[in-house]
Amino acid sequence: MSKPEPRPLPRVRRKGLLGEETVSREGQPDVENPYWLAEEPSEHPDPEAGCVRRGLCCKSQPGWFGPGEAEQAAATLGLEPDAFVREYLVVTSVEVEGEEVHAFAPVKLGVDGEPQLPPGSKADRLYYMLRGPCVFYDEASKGCAIYRVCFYECRRYVCVNQPELNPTKEEVARRWQAAARGELP
Repeated sequence: MSKPEPRPLPRVRRKGLLGEETVSREGQPDVENPYWLAEEPSEHPDPEAGCVRRGLCCKSQPGWFGPGEAEQAAATLGLEPDAFVREYLVVTSVEVEGEEVHAFAPVKLGVDGEPQLPPGSKADRLYYMLRGPCVFYDEASKGCAIYRVCFYECRRYVCVNQPELNPTKEEVARRWQAAARGELP
């Protein structure tokens, strides 16, 4: 008696990495990735106004703190900088001109509301690619809980800008490099 041939698994194909996210399975219709449905952009009422508190960027890729900004945010919350880092931030990095530059970033929360990485720890490349709301994002007000001391990248980010018009992680890293040299960023 011959063994039955194993049934082939359906082939899964992703379209786009950071753009349109659909999953295709042979013989089945394309299905939208449910994790991206919450990020469906709505019309921006006034692009010149900057942040209009839709939370699209806050719920996917929180910005990075520039030099001195974590200390300001800590003071606003009545915390010492070290306690602030251990409660709300991760250490992340990017390579700029051959040098690995470290910066602070808010913890991203998972779908369970818990940090995707323990606060105070060093983020890896996978963490950088994960989407998740910023620990400071307040769903009720659709805004940042520390907006008045909002950090460099978030203050200058406009969701409808072309990507090259918004600050980049490399730009924030260059500010850290300048601070390390004693230059005011």
